[in-house]
Amino acid sequence: MAAPGITAAVVALSVLVSLDAGAQDWPARAITIVNPVAAGGSNELVKSIILDRVAAALGVPIVMESRSGAGGTIGAAYVAKAAPDGYTLLMAGTSVTVTNPVVRKDLPYDPLRDFTPIVTLIETAALLIVPKALPATNAKEFVELARSQPGKLNYGSYGRGTSNFLAFELFKRVAGIDVVGIPYRGSAPLLLALRAGEVQSALEYPPTIMPYLNDGTFRVLGVAARSRSRLFPDMPTLVEQGYNVSTGGYIMLVAPAGLPPAIADRLNSEVNKVLAMPDVRQRILDIGYEPAGGTRDAATAWIGTEMSRWRRVLSDIGYEPD
Repeated sequence: MAAPGITAAVVALSVLVSLDAGAQDWPARAITIVNPVAAGGSNELVKSIILDRVAAALGVPIVMESRSGAGGTIGAAYVAKAAPDGYTLLMAGTSVTVTNPVVRKDLPYDPLRDFTPIVTLIETAALLIVPKALPATNAKEFVELARSQPGKLNYGSYGRGTSNFLAFELFKRVAGIDVVGIPYRGSAPLLLALRAGEVQSALEYPPTIMPYLNDGTFRVLGVAARSRSRLFPDMPTLVEQGYNVSTGGYIMLVAPAGLPPAIADRLNSEVNKVLAMPDVRQRILDIGYEPAGGTRDAATAWIGTEMSRWRRVLSDIGYEPD
């Protein structure tokens, strides 16, 4: 009878050999991209702009499967447990890889332990927006208005623990203002509330508000980023205006942990080739995102850096993880 240690070693070796053999033949069939958020959102646009071209280069279809719920946790947990064979991938936004892991104690996955980060597809930064009727044209004027009437102004967010909630709470602390938070179930009801005057401000991402900016419904007071946005090059950042607040968002392509490096490298290379195409870059800008790309190591480092940064933010605003 073989010793338990030897048996375990043989099983582990056979798994590695099987994965290596699979990597040589990959891809031999359709690849599934799990979308962890509700259907009809910007993830589908990003998939059509970038990943459909990657599919053409690989010679197999890339199909999107929706597994939404619990702030992206359901889809993320599904992919974390999937076989690391290159046929199940995840479009992971900031909530999946950064926000949820730092605000929740019961998360069924760890983004650094359970995923193989492949490449960052797009990035963006939140905008401080107000309805056009509000008498403020920059962040300083908004802060002065809020200070003149403590507790009278509201801001909208996606609720406790979400990225725009945490960012606005940090903005309140940095600016020394009392603005009441009102939670909404996503961007659509939040934007309706802004249009109706139920709330007077929000930190929201460009893809959801571009039509409202173009028609003048909302006014941008600042960009919550370290550097100016390529979408709004003339708009000062909140940091430039004296408020040290930045909240970056992104969509990253990840796979289950243990993905063979050859498959991860191939995916990274094909995505970067597509992101270098001028028409692709312009289409990404047109929908309100900025093209990203980069190495696998950079994607992994970004997750770690952002998690550390948001833990510091939670400490600064006195937020206790749930």
